[in-house]
Amino acid sequence: MSWFKRKSVQDERIVNLKNQIAKEAWILTLIICSISVIVKTFFFMEKQSVWVELAILIVTGLYSMIRSVSSGVYSDEVEVHDQTHRFSVTKKQLVTGLASGLFLALFFGFRSAYLFADGDGALQVKYFLSVFAASLIMYIPFFVMLTAVSHLVMNKLSKRRSANDLDDSDLIE
Repeated sequence: MSWFKRKSVQDERIVNLKNQIAKEAWILTLIICSISVIVKTFFFMEKQSVWVELAILIVTGLYSMIRSVSSGVYSDEVEVHDQTHRFSVTKKQLVTGLASGLFLALFFGFRSAYLFADGDGALQVKYFLSVFAASLIMYIPFFVMLTAVSHLVMNKLSKRRSANDLDDSDLIE
């Protein structure tokens, strides 16, 4: 069994390339799932279920978030990013929340106009505007709060984990 064998020294360049390839594959999977959700929602109406794709999107996001916070890497990434970029991660999270709310409002607006207006142009505009406005009112505050609060909580937990790791390494030395 290879479980109990000691790991040999690996070339750092190869490890980094493998990690980059895995990251690209993960991003490609997320893009394919997102496209599948959009296509199934618009073109197959209620015939196709999108639960599997949504589960993949949510679980992969949660897994990467939990792993980076539990290892203490998240706060380090935020600190390095804030030092090297013009916009802080907090500002980017707020913009992401705004964009997510706007995108979802547009999505629901177009979807309701497409599915329920029966081809009548004036009715399509009416459905789009009413659903778009209601979705903006609901989803922008929700996503802004979700992204901002989750970022602050994750950063705090990651800093605590990183500090605990530093304290543990001080005890060893």
